[in-house]
Amino acid sequence: MRPLIAIDEEVRRPPAAKRHRGEVQDRVLERLRSGLMIGVFVPGQTITLRRLAEMLGTSPMPVRKAIHQLTAANALEILPNRSVAVPRMSAERFKDLTRARQAVEGLAAELACANATPALIRELTAINSRLQQAIRRRKILECLEMNQRFHFTFYAAARSPILAPLIESLWLQVGPILYTSLTDSDMPWDAVQHEHLLAAIKSRRPVAARRAIVRDIGETAKSLLRLSTFNGHNARFGSFRLMA
Repeated sequence: MRPLIAIDEEVRRPPAAKRHRGEVQDRVLERLRSGLMIGVFVPGQTITLRRLAEMLGTSPMPVRKAIHQLTAANALEILPNRSVAVPRMSAERFKDLTRARQAVEGLAAELACANATPALIRELTAINSRLQQAIRRRKILECLEMNQRFHFTFYAAARSPILAPLIESLWLQVGPILYTSLTDSDMPWDAVQHEHLLAAIKSRRPVAARRAIVRDIGETAKSLLRLSTFNGHNARFGSFRLMA
């Protein structure tokens, strides 16, 4: 298991005297959420609350509150020794999360495509270009960060206050396992469905946009389920089916 990666310097610095306590807590929560979604934390990883507070340059109180929120979202768990852990992922749970992502994110893609503007297309194209460069250079965390930014920038165009928190909740739970998708030499990762998605957006085809997102999620899941990373369970693809 790799060590916890340092969280950005802006959050590390002790809060200024005039900074509102709620702002510090919001900042801590945002950094932890981001870290979970892009793979800074991996399944089974543990860290003490005190150590996490030190890394974030703050007192334990805002960290504790953020941890409780993320525990309620099933993204973290508190162990009996008061350490914080990223839950381990079973193959069955991953399949369930994948099906939920395909349904929710597929709908968001369809709505976002209908609302897409030329400015959004340019922004998504630029993000995807950075993602492709990171893939070629095998810069794993940058790949995951750009992938998350691509998806969430696109989903924001759905303008749905209902779908947005559902998508974030799902990513908080599945994000840590996605790190594995770029560390295994047998794991293909080319984000080709992003190209299909961009083509669908440019030609105003919402159904095709949904299909591209569903396939993007499903293909990554299908490959991950072939790896032995799920609690030692047999993670073969088996009868798990992609959505059409």
